[in-house]
Formats: sequence, C-alpha cells, structure tokens
Amino acid sequence: MNNSKLLEVLRNLSTRAQHRFSEYVHAPFFNKHKPTILLLDFLMQYAPVFDLSSVGKEQVFYAIYPHKKFSDTQFNYVVSKLLELLSGFLAYQEYETQAFQQKSNALKAVHELGVPKQAASHSRQHQLLQKQYPFQTVDFYYQKYHYHTLLNQIHLDKKQRLYDVHLQEQNNQLDYFYIAQKLKIACDMLSRNIVIQANYEAHYIKDLLSWLEAADFDKKQHPLIHVYYQVLKTLQNSDDKAYQQLKVLIEDYGKLFLREELILLYDYAENFCIRKINNGITSYYKEFLTIYKQKLEKHLLLEDGYLPESDYKNIVTAGVRTKDYQWTEIFIHKNKKKLRPEVQENAFNYNLAVFYYATQQYSKALKLLMTILFTDISYGVGAKTIQLQIYYELQEMEPLINLVDTFRLYVMRHKTQSDYRKKANLNMLRIVKKVAKLKEKSTFMAEKQFEKERTKLQLLYAELSPLSNSDWIKEIIEELAQNASKY
Repeated sequence: MNNSKLLEVLRNLSTRAQHRFSEYVHAPFFNKHKPTILLLDFLMQYAPVFDLSSVGKEQVFYAIYPHKKFSDTQFNYVVSKLLELLSGFLAYQEYETQAFQQKSNALKAVHELGVPKQAASHSRQHQLLQKQYPFQTVDFYYQKYHYHTLLNQIHLDKKQRLYDVHLQEQNNQLDYFYIAQKLKIACDMLSRNIVIQANYEAHYIKDLLSWLEAADFDKKQHPLIHVYYQVLKTLQNSDDKAYQQLKVLIEDYGKLFLREELILLYDYAENFCIRKINNGITSYYKEFLTIYKQKLEKHLLLEDGYLPESDYKNIVTAGVRTKDYQWTEIFIHKNKKKLRPEVQENAFNYNLAVFYYATQQYSKALKLLMTILFTDISYGVGAKTIQLQIYYELQEMEPLINLVDTFRLYVMRHKTQSDYRKKANLNMLRIVKKVAKLKEKSTFMAEKQFEKERTKLQLLYAELSPLSNSDWIKEIIEELAQNASKY
C-alpha cells in the first residue's frame, strides 16, 4: 500500500491540493461512492506525507468495511476507484485554469440550448477576456481560432446568406497558430540537432520562412511569431548579427511573454553564447553574463524559491572569465542563502574557490577545494581543473603531472559525463601535460629544439576539438613563446 500509485500521486500534491481533493471526493456532484470517501478519510489522517509503511492493507480495508471479511479484490477495486477520482480531480484543476476554454464551452452549450441572448453575452465576455489577456502564446491563437469557429457555426445555424467575418478570422487565427507552433517546433528540432547531433527534420520550413519574409506579412504585429522566427535564424546562422537582433526582440517583447516562454527564449540566446565559447570565442562570456544578469533582474532563475546550483556556478564562471570581480564576489555571498540547504555549503565553497583562483589567492583556493564533496562529476572536474591551474601558476610541475594522471582516470571511470565533455576534458589533460613537461625541460633545452616542440604544441592546440578551458591553454602556450628567451 505504501508504494501504491495512489499514495505516490497524493504525496506530490501540495497541502492545499490534498484538502481540495478531499472536498472533491466528498462532493455528491463528483462522487457518490461511499467506500472511496471512507478510504480517503482514512488516508488523510496521514497527510501530507502519507507514510503508511506501518499500516497493512487489512487495517485500511476494515476502516472502509468494518463488518466484512477482507477481500483483496474488493480492496483493490476501491483503491482503483479513488485513483480514478484523483485523475478526474487533476483534470478538473487543469480545466479551472483554462479561462478561454471555459468561456468557449459555455458559449457552445447555451447556443445548443437555444438561448441566443445568453450566447451573445458569453461571446462578449470572451471578447473582453481576449482584450484583457496580456500575453502572447501559441494557445492564445488556438483559443481565438476556436472562438471564431463557434461564432461562424452560430452564423451558419441562422441560415443567413450573408458575409460573416468570423470565417475569415477562423482561417487567420488557425494560420497564426500553425506558424507559431511550427516555428517553435522547428527551433527545438534544430537546437537538438546541434546539441546531440539528432536527425530531426522540420518539413516545409523553407516555404514557411519565405512566406514570412514576404512584404505582406508584418511580423511586428505578431511578437511571438517574430521572436521565434529570429530564434530560428540565429540557430541557422553562426554570425553575431542574428543573435544581436534576437537579444533586441527579447527585450522589446519580454513583457508580452509568460515566464516559461521568456526563460526558453533567454535559453536560446544563452546557448548561442555557449556554442561560441566552446568554439574558442571567449569574448562571448561577456554576453553570457549579461543574459544571466537580465534573468536575475527579472527573477527568472528561481525554481521553487531556490537558485539552482548549476546557474550559481555558471554565473560565477562567467563573472571571473570577464574579470567582473567585484560584482562576482558580491553575487557569491549575496546568493548563498538562495541555494538549496543540502547543496549550499558545497556550492558556496566551490564557487568561492573559483573566485580566489581567478584573483590569484591561490592558498585560499586550495584550502577551500579540500572541503569540496564531489557530489557529481561537474564538481570533481571543476575542482581538479582549478587545482591543475594553480599548480601550473605556482610552477609545481611534478604534482601537476601526477594530478593529470589521476584526473584522467577520474574522467574515464565516470560514465555520467557525455562523450563530448569526456573528450573535451581528456584533450585538455593531454595538452596540459605536454605543456608542463616542455616548461619543465625548457631550462636545459636548446633554443632550436624548444621552438620546435612549442610549434608542435601550437599545432596540437589547433587540431584538438572539443577542448575544455581552451582559452587558458591558449594563454599558457602563448606564454611559452613570450618567455622563450628565458628557457
């Protein structure tokens, strides 16, 4: 019983929703089956966690049927009935949020009942709801299409041979719904093709783009279509112009989108920057940080009231890469308490260590790194990479080379990392070890031989892809050239 589907769903409801479900089950309009009411009454004694590990099925059964002999079949039937009611309740909750759908259903119902005055009233209410709705969504286009479909049917039922604007609007809103949804799906497909090398195909997208680019379609009248058109152009082109236009549109139209939509649009812009950074164009860290600052300002990062540790880490990384040290240090301390309690200390210590390394406070960084728990591979790789960099900066080549070897084993043994990240990290370790060994030998190596080995490193750097921390590796290779006369 404790592991039943019924209890699993109940546990995931909010406390308010649990009590509303109890009201739903007790309402004769929804349920007149007394055993399900008695079953839920018994279970609600264990709300909100519903831990029935010490309660047997027989005990629950006798709470429902005190004078009957235990029957597994009958017990399962009641549980199944209550689970069915719970599904109905969840659907009802969802329906309560669909204001447009409710108005459309009411309009359809009163029209079929033959009450034209009431139908007209519901039509006006629907129109008012449309005018007051502040957001641009795909579903909004669909609801307007559905509304005009109903009004067109009402017109047909009057059997009048007159022009009716609702047929045209029915067509128009369906077009807008299709275009917006098609663009969103095409963006998702192309994004996944880039990230995981999938093979999705968005059919007819070229024809659709040609139609959108025609002079008679004003994209500014349809912000949702406009912005996803620009997202698609940004995904199709790696040049900065399309990305900059996307940024402008997100800021111009931002207030017209629901929170979830706005987050998704920022994610597309963010992923563009990530691709550029991964390709070695590290100047995009500044763009990356700007996007995060905008998301912070608009309160788009919190999930269930907490700042995800991955975002906390990304912001600090971008902050130190752009040398925005003062802002980054304030951010680290100011947002510590916004992290989930179970990850708070670990995430704070790790990111403060990142900051200390970037500001050349190496002893403080190493001390903090010793406190890091490798709860996932990102912490392990991150901490070891900082340690590697500190050893290099302190000219500790022997411990650095030893760390490279243990680091390689760590990466190879962890299967949770993607093949892309694993290859990027192994390539980093390969070239760092060669740089460290060359630097170690440089003091007794002939200048001509040193130059030959350094050139090999430059060629290797150009060939290795993907490559983690490519900007730092490029920097230490260039440092070898600058200081060649000293070796």
